[in-house]
Amino acid sequence: MIVASASLLLLSPLILLISLGIKIDSSGPVLCRHKRYNSNNMQFEIFEFRTTLADEREETLNRRHDTMQCVTGFGQILQRSGLNKLPLLIDILRGEISIVGSHLFTDAPGKEFPPLNLHDVRPGLVSWAHANDDQSENADVANNVYRCIKCDRYYAEHRSFFFDVKIILYILLSKKTYS
Repeated sequence: MIVASASLLLLSPLILLISLGIKIDSSGPVLCRHKRYNSNNMQFEIFEFRTTLADEREETLNRRHDTMQCVTGFGQILQRSGLNKLPLLIDILRGEISIVGSHLFTDAPGKEFPPLNLHDVRPGLVSWAHANDDQSENADVANNVYRCIKCDRYYAEHRSFFFDVKIILYILLSKKTYS
């Protein structure tokens, strides 16, 4: 909560500039809500900066080249840089997610796999699955869900402050983060 509050305060000028950029680039709301699921198939909503035209469906966590046609010019910059995820800090303050946790799913993983019963592990802004992401954008969805669930189980078994720091550093120092 402290990190999220401090980050929101420090990043408020950037958040204001991004909000203005979205309003200049297209009409509509600055933020959008998305339904996400945790490993136990519990549904909740997250906030992100809007990157598509106002009347089009956002597909920011499942970006594929064929769904990018309705993304605005400024939205492409936000998606590539990851800045469209800044409002997730609000979700951390609301207690919906944590900074490091299990993977955020766009569909309930229980449709294909049983729930993990990880009731004490909140979904995170980053996860062990993110740190180990070696899948291509066109990877088989079922295999990708299975890989994320496997990573979530590993995270739940080895969860500690130092493991969380390791995940954050691994993601911050990864070349994929900045490409």
